[in-house]
Amino acid sequence: MTNAKYYASVLLMGCVFYAGHGNAADITLNFNATVVASPCTVDTDTVNKTVLLGQGRASEMQAAGEGTEWVDFDLLLTTCPAGTNGATVTFSGTADDDDASAFKNTADATGIALRLASRDHATTYQNNSTLTQTVDSSAHTATFPLSARMFTPKGQPGSGKFAAAVNVSFTYQ
Repeated sequence: MTNAKYYASVLLMGCVFYAGHGNAADITLNFNATVVASPCTVDTDTVNKTVLLGQGRASEMQAAGEGTEWVDFDLLLTTCPAGTNGATVTFSGTADDDDASAFKNTADATGIALRLASRDHATTYQNNSTLTQTVDSSAHTATFPLSARMFTPKGQPGSGKFAAAVNVSFTYQ
């Protein structure tokens, strides 16, 4: 999926057309087009990526906001064409019922959700959030450093399995 970030416009002014021997009329023709950046290649490790969050203990997440240790991972774009200077990832998925800034657990553990964040944990990503990275012009790559963890929005989660799905789409500038 590409977004049009490069635009081209052509404006021809003052074209004169003669129809026989009558009066001349000035006509302005406007042409608009879109030139889209070529896509990068999504690295094979990024396609259908599974992030293993390990095992959390409900007894260690009794208070609201507590969670497991953060797990770092990267999304990687490679072979970005020359002229592609940036890429944006958009995250989408089902929001948690108790915390719209988190993604819903679709397995059977209760009271637990997925927190997706920047590597330094300062920015939280939720449904329809975006992250833009500059494409390295010499390596022709873009890396999106992220972290994830299980956490409890309200406290006192129930034990069980955990699974959450987050879709990502890339646009290029």
